[in-house]
Amino acid sequence: MYINGRKITLEELQEITDKLIGSLIHDLYDAIEQDGIAEAIPGSPDKQLSILNKMMKYYVDREQYEKCAAIRDLINITKALQNK
Repeated sequence: MYINGRKITLEELQEITDKLIGSLIHDLYDAIEQDGIAEAIPGSPDKQLSILNKMMKYYVDREQYEKCAAIRDLINITKALQNK
């Protein structure tokens, strides 16, 4: 596969996608902190929970436990609002 005229390996492509996903997750985390979950992740509580769970897995894998705790709290709040 070629990107910008340069042949890249499958490993390089995987590294690029991992960095892109990480960047998007960090940006989403910042948006949630700044604007709240409803603004950052519009849609149903099920959609919000799905995204929050993926974010949790990402931060657990990277051992960023402060962010995990914040996301855990958001998951609990979203579940509580969903059960009202």
